[in-house]
Amino acid sequence: MIKLGVRCSDDTRHEDGSEVEDDYPGVGSAVARLMRRGLHSKRRSFVFPSGRTSAMLAASTLLGIVPGALLVPSTSYASTQALTFTGYGVGSGNGASQFGEAGYASQGHLTYQQILAHFYGGTTLSTIGDRLITVWLTAGTGQPVTVYDPQGLVVNNITVSSNTPIRVTDTGGAITVDQGVGAVGCSAPAAWSPLTTVTNALNISPQNLPSLGQMVNETSSQALAWCKPGGSVESVRGYLGVTTNQQGQQVLTNQLGLESYVRGVIGNEMPAVWGTLGSAGPQGQAWGFQALEAQAVEARTYALAVGNSYGFAQICDSDYCQVYGGFNTGQSSQEQALIDAAQVDTLGQILEQSSGAPAFTQYSASDGGYTAGGDFPAVPDPYDAGCYASICNPWDPWTQTVSVSVLQQAFNQVGTVQGINVLQRSGNGTDGGRILSIQVVGSAGSSTVPGAEFASMLGLNSDWFSVSGPLSINNDGGATPPASPGQSATSGIIVASSDGGTAAEDGATDLGSTYTYGITGLSGTRPLNAPVVGVASTP
Repeated sequence: MIKLGVRCSDDTRHEDGSEVEDDYPGVGSAVARLMRRGLHSKRRSFVFPSGRTSAMLAASTLLGIVPGALLVPSTSYASTQALTFTGYGVGSGNGASQFGEAGYASQGHLTYQQILAHFYGGTTLSTIGDRLITVWLTAGTGQPVTVYDPQGLVVNNITVSSNTPIRVTDTGGAITVDQGVGAVGCSAPAAWSPLTTVTNALNISPQNLPSLGQMVNETSSQALAWCKPGGSVESVRGYLGVTTNQQGQQVLTNQLGLESYVRGVIGNEMPAVWGTLGSAGPQGQAWGFQALEAQAVEARTYALAVGNSYGFAQICDSDYCQVYGGFNTGQSSQEQALIDAAQVDTLGQILEQSSGAPAFTQYSASDGGYTAGGDFPAVPDPYDAGCYASICNPWDPWTQTVSVSVLQQAFNQVGTVQGINVLQRSGNGTDGGRILSIQVVGSAGSSTVPGAEFASMLGLNSDWFSVSGPLSINNDGGATPPASPGQSATSGIIVASSDGGTAAEDGATDLGSTYTYGITGLSGTRPLNAPVVGVASTP
């Protein structure tokens, strides 16, 4: 259960017209859009799209321990018992926070250049020319695709008249194109008439396709219209292409200019109305407009940084990549004007690394008050928890409950789950910050995983949390990485604790030792002020 406590607008529909109440009761479209994106892949959660990996998702390490070394009860828990997680932010927290950007702009009166410099330390703002980019339109995968153009289209040099739909189908080894008979737009035709067949791929373009330099100014009345599954229509600038992926599925792509693409991303990744927040600012806009401009630069840069992710396309249109919506037919005229202005005012601007390569400009809806660091230095974000107009950040803080049986299923290899030990935190922010390493203890051993992996396994909003419930729980973790247990020149035992200490006992020589414990049966006089988290015999 997620406790949201959000005030928002009355608009409760997705971009395709479907209602959002079932996903997030009582939440309007602007913040719900962020919520739907906030739990996904590369920018906000813990699993990247195919072909990409996360350094935060190291493989689980199963550590054998001496039974009884961890002071936890040997108790079986009913499936009705639950753990309560209270945390901050949503997803990985890498790069910028969109709520933070809105606050820095509308309340802090930072320009988009200053906002970008804050979140993406070590990068340089540069300007490039427009270029073609190919986007995978994921909803068209593995099924026939229907397309029309208000002014007529061309498919593999065959001209089709205005508003006449064509249907493209992968028949296994060939791609067939049929033309609708007696149909206008997306309406169901009386019949489909064969038009052409190709073996590999085909291109679909408007009869009057603008050049790359003019493509950003293409209007919806000139553009190709895709009849999407479910009945909605998405108009797109540039070309459409149909081919097959490595799994042999039919895929639909949109090739268009980078600047045209940015227009289709900005309002789907940040509510365009945020451009109206705050008092009068630069460029004849409200100060909130600076957040939209920052989003434009981030979207442009990210599209270049990911490279050719899929072979047949550089990037996808879903929240596994960046949400791209073509002409944004769900936006109001005011919103679209703000989107267009943000693209024009930042024309060609990207963030570059010191090497000159585009920076990997990840961003999330909320970082919880402190970014995670990684590609860029970790920085505080006091504006992340703000309320802007009628929209408040629902993830700072958040609360979720998870059944103990879910934890048991995820860590069944440790036997009956008995305890949770936070081993290491980032040291940045409330409660010691994000969890870098966490251990689940059971009757048959323990398993230590990165905090991001633990959060992903249990469906938590982020890896920044504390937990309470009917288990032995240690939320401390410390703010610095635990010292290495070192090596031993003789046989014996090395003990490690959650506050970073290690000790050599029973004849072991620990070359990285820090202290010994005052525990019955072990040498030394130091009192035990942190739970023992591992006991391992040495060769």
